[in-house]
Amino acid sequence: MIVSGNDQKILEKIHRVSLELEKTARDGDFPQAQIKILKNLLLECQSSDVLKRLSKIELHLHEKMTLRQFVTFMVPVERLLNRSLKDDDFLVSTMDRDISETPTLPLIFVLDNIRSAFNVGSIFRTAECLNIDSIYLCGYTPTPEQEKIAKTAMGTETLLTWKIFGKIEEAIDDLHTRGFRIIALETADRTVDFYNEIPMTSTAFIFGNERFGIDPHILNLVDEVRSIPLRGQKNSLNVGVTAAIAGFEWTRQWTHRSSILESLGSDLIAPSSSNGNKK
Repeated sequence: MIVSGNDQKILEKIHRVSLELEKTARDGDFPQAQIKILKNLLLECQSSDVLKRLSKIELHLHEKMTLRQFVTFMVPVERLLNRSLKDDDFLVSTMDRDISETPTLPLIFVLDNIRSAFNVGSIFRTAECLNIDSIYLCGYTPTPEQEKIAKTAMGTETLLTWKIFGKIEEAIDDLHTRGFRIIALETADRTVDFYNEIPMTSTAFIFGNERFGIDPHILNLVDEVRSIPLRGQKNSLNVGVTAAIAGFEWTRQWTHRSSILESLGSDLIAPSSSNGNKK
């Protein structure tokens, strides 16, 4: 379907207002003024043969609708715009939790020469959701001051402790000093299956460049190299996906064994070497 320049402008206005509403409204509590603006924009579609059917959406919009209903009504606008939305276009949750005093888990993500700001922002978001100790940014990995990271991280860069290292060797020295066990995630030969039991101690995962992975000489400096088993033709995952899988599996094992030791009244759980709280 061909959309004229004027129709495109109308669609862009409708889309902009609808996204703002999606981010600010709550179920059963849509701002009346913004709903009126959106209704008027939709009524403008009546003069276009291509957009005319969108004007009917106006009849369904009201202040007491749910967010799910609203999104359903607005999907045809996104389709006509051929707009591919990303996670950062939406709210993660209408109610984030306050866990400022919750002890962090003794897990660190080390990002070495990551090129994509989107990947780094995604990893920040995953790391904060897991409530891990911190993130180490090495080499030319982009830092949270960059707008693209801040957008994808969705504010989590302000909730996490993160450090910058010019070389990953410096980060490894720091981790060894702090008593962390260092595991490289790589598709190298003779790696350990990632899902094998992970020692219950403070742990750091190293994630390497999207194209070249982790430099071979770095693999000689870590405690072990693990790989996530794959069954398809491709032999690697996106680094953000890898970080999520690794982080959640480590957390699952840590939480499971912690609960067992707690039930036994044991104090054998390795303490976190962090300051124990969120930044």
